[in-house]
Amino acid sequence: MRKNTLEIHGVLQDAYTSTENVVIKVAEALNITVEPEEIEISHKINQSRSILVKFCRFTKIYKERTNLRHVKIADLFLSYPSTARHRMFVNENLTAAFRRSLIEAANKRRKDGSLSSVWSLDAKAYVKSTPEGSPVRILTAEDLNDI
Repeated sequence: MRKNTLEIHGVLQDAYTSTENVVIKVAEALNITVEPEEIEISHKINQSRSILVKFCRFTKIYKERTNLRHVKIADLFLSYPSTARHRMFVNENLTAAFRRSLIEAANKRRKDGSLSSVWSLDAKAYVKSTPEGSPVRILTAEDLNDI
């Protein structure tokens, strides 16, 4: 994981004019002030709805990301149709393909109902099997299968 690098997912390209604008609007939605000079670089990832952003220094955006569940994309981008139901979310930029695949496998289990939540923190993967359960760090696919 690159400590100052995040991925923003879910914003369609036709909703914005620049990736920097998306970063600033997402930060504003989280009540965090980000100035353009605090963004080292931002760009689309391939042809997806994802934006990669590298900050000059660590920001609170990742810590506050769960507050985005209450934010509609149409609230941030007026040109976006208010009827759109796309979710917007922020992830760590995990550099190792193994870590990324571990999180993807855990998210599949979350969607099928066998896990309550999945997240990464400082490039470490964690899961909960129930909402009131304790977080469990997963290091391997076997760890995930044992839960």
